[in-house]
Amino acid sequence: MEQTGLRAWGGSFTTGLAFPLAALAAALLVFLTTDITVGLVGTLVVALLPWALLAGQVRVGPWPMAALGVGVPALVTFWYDAPGAIFLAMLAVAWLAAMGRSWPAETVAAVGAAAVPVVLVAVDGEWREDYPAVVFFGTGTLFTWLIGRILRRERQLVAALTEAQARLDVAAAAAERRRIAHDVHDAVGHGLTVVLLNLVGARQVLDRDPAAAAEALDRAEQVGRDSLQSVRAIVGLLRDPAEGGGAQLPLPGAADIVDLVRGVAEAGLPVRTELVGDLGSVDTYTGLAAFRIVQEAVSNVRHHAPGAEAVVRIVRHPDRLAVSVRNGAPARIPTPSGRGGGTGLAGMRQRVEALGGTVSAGPDGDGWLVEASLPVRRTGAEVPG
Repeated sequence: MEQTGLRAWGGSFTTGLAFPLAALAAALLVFLTTDITVGLVGTLVVALLPWALLAGQVRVGPWPMAALGVGVPALVTFWYDAPGAIFLAMLAVAWLAAMGRSWPAETVAAVGAAAVPVVLVAVDGEWREDYPAVVFFGTGTLFTWLIGRILRRERQLVAALTEAQARLDVAAAAAERRRIAHDVHDAVGHGLTVVLLNLVGARQVLDRDPAAAAEALDRAEQVGRDSLQSVRAIVGLLRDPAEGGGAQLPLPGAADIVDLVRGVAEAGLPVRTELVGDLGSVDTYTGLAAFRIVQEAVSNVRHHAPGAEAVVRIVRHPDRLAVSVRNGAPARIPTPSGRGGGTGLAGMRQRVEALGGTVSAGPDGDGWLVEASLPVRRTGAEVPG
């Protein structure tokens, strides 16, 4: 499965390395703005302990982070008169908000970090002179908490997108398997039908016309080889392009319907074709769908209305391709799958609906009619100059 490569700013790099580096920078700020003592160094080492563990990819719980990341910097602020330690508390608040593991710890940390400057001013300062610092640090705490929440939300969105992409990849793989199964079903089913028609014809004329029997057997052999090549080409789509294995045979298109009907007619099934417009300009996907519809329909005629004449009509409109196959003799109504639990008509509908077209199958007077309308995409040859 192809990886999407989506990354979150609030992912492991930010929470496990960027935050610890920012904490180290905040500790250096404290050293630059405060008289360095042994006690200050030891206390800051304790405050930096959870960040060091995170940098070493060790899991840190929310309450240890709240205690060491907010409580210890608060003590540094009061004991050593180092307001810069409040930045360490802000970082702890942002980290807890980004991780979202415990809302009580997150709340306690945010309230504690916001209360530190208030208590500091109330104990050691004058409100009239120091209130800007309270507003500054209080607003900073709020902003860091919001940043943590944004990182957390962004990480959740990336996780949801990655999960959705994985589900889409699985669904796309399943759809591709179904499409290939339909192609194999159509190719094998049609090939066996034509081969059996030729074998039956050969057996009927073997005694009185050996040359005609040999010709029918040759046709059966050729159809069998063509069907085998088609199956190899379809199954080859499952192969990784990096594995090589030679060029794959092209899949049939709208222009190949004439040869398809001719082969069925030579095998003994009365079928005629009515073509209107240029089928060579039909795009690959629409042409393949039209080919498979005709292939499935004429095979169903052989199974459900043996001996009935089938009329295949293809009309190329500017923006769509109209396909119809009708047999005139009374036909036993097929099951919804088209062939007793197979993938016939159901496969037709899935193939056509995937292209944005429509298909219908049902009784039509004394016979059975399959009709499809397929959108035609404009090819390079049709683009106006």
